[in-house]
Amino acid sequence: MELGENRFLVVGLGVTGIETSKFLRGAGALVKATDSRDAADLSEAAEELVAGGMEVRCGTHARDLFEWADTIVLSPGVRFNLSEIINARANGKIIISEIELAWNFIAKPVIGITGTNGKTTTTSILSEMLKRSGMKIFTGGNIGTPLISVAGEDDEYDFLLLELSSFQLQGIRNFAPHIAAILNISPDHLDHHSSMEEYEAAKLGLFANQSEDDWAVFNADDPVIARGSDSFRAKKVSFATRNKDTDVYIEEDEIVFREFSFCLRNSALVGEHNRENIMAAAAIAAIAGCGKESVQKSINEFRPLPHRMEFVLTVGGVDVYNDSKSTTPLSTLRAIESITPPIVLLAGGKDKGTDYDCLKEAVASRVKALVLIGEIKEKMNAQLGTFAQTICTDSIEEATRSALALCEAGDTLLFSPGCSSFDMFSSYEERGNLFKEIVRNV
Repeated sequence: MELGENRFLVVGLGVTGIETSKFLRGAGALVKATDSRDAADLSEAAEELVAGGMEVRCGTHARDLFEWADTIVLSPGVRFNLSEIINARANGKIIISEIELAWNFIAKPVIGITGTNGKTTTTSILSEMLKRSGMKIFTGGNIGTPLISVAGEDDEYDFLLLELSSFQLQGIRNFAPHIAAILNISPDHLDHHSSMEEYEAAKLGLFANQSEDDWAVFNADDPVIARGSDSFRAKKVSFATRNKDTDVYIEEDEIVFREFSFCLRNSALVGEHNRENIMAAAAIAAIAGCGKESVQKSINEFRPLPHRMEFVLTVGGVDVYNDSKSTTPLSTLRAIESITPPIVLLAGGKDKGTDYDCLKEAVASRVKALVLIGEIKEKMNAQLGTFAQTICTDSIEEATRSALALCEAGDTLLFSPGCSSFDMFSSYEERGNLFKEIVRNV
């Protein structure tokens, strides 16, 4: 991409927007930025852009900025269906994500991982596998550092490993990772995407620009991905936990992929969903040239990340798990399925436009009591309340104390919200940390 006289507008000044603005300014491009938040809500880094002479407008998205720009770079979370974006596209403006912009200045091979659930766990364990094999790895994207921060400066790395969200993938045009993996696709972010079809297309777009020299690793048990696999041009590597007709499969407690086999017996990651995550990571590691010993040691030693089926403590014979990272019904379903019942489930949060029908059978058969919080609680109660004893509460403290009171020795208290945290908290981390604090205090 020629920066030249191309005029760039960066929309959204979170970490990614700040880094994008800095890169474009440093490269000599004409760049302005906008954020719908008030200036007082932006970081000091945004203030530095203004101090450096860059035009930044806050509080609204001014029409003249979008008319001025040739290329508009959207930060993660900025909706493509904003009226300003729709009008800009209709007027011939180029709309891309930071990932697409950075891709034009990347020389080293990229590994991209997406999926509704499991992205961070898979990316993290794969990073360990690659590093243990002696490779120099940049790990970023939706996890940690934006890709744009190493654009034009990636010589020191063997691979760039990226966790990718649907927000980032929705804005790609030519981005084509050498190795790509889609773990699963289920309803999510329907408050951001205009339809489930749009969300699915964004995820499957990870494979769209790959060539026959690239690799496409995908979950053959997922019906959406399986349907789309006919269009994949890259070398296909399918995985599944439920059958052995795939390229990567499970034989008793071992992952088998070609001449490789990896034992799962000593893994601390529980549940079928984590087996899928490990299968994808192990397959990518093998494709990338990792040694078997490095992969096996990573499987044995990797521990669950905070807020992802994180064991908190045992109190009165009740095991307590914090799964605050669960922001979709499917992730809560996987959490329920990974634990021996009876379960007291604490769930709820911000409504993202999804429904909870997929939880009915699991709640009926494995959950003895359901404690609900957040703006979604009445909707969840209407869909699930007849399948288990159900209580609606007004705060996470009230919910946690009510849940503990319902538990008996031998039960498991599972905090797996199945919803975004943004109705009551700034992040799933804040939500999970408060839950753990309340449990420990009780």
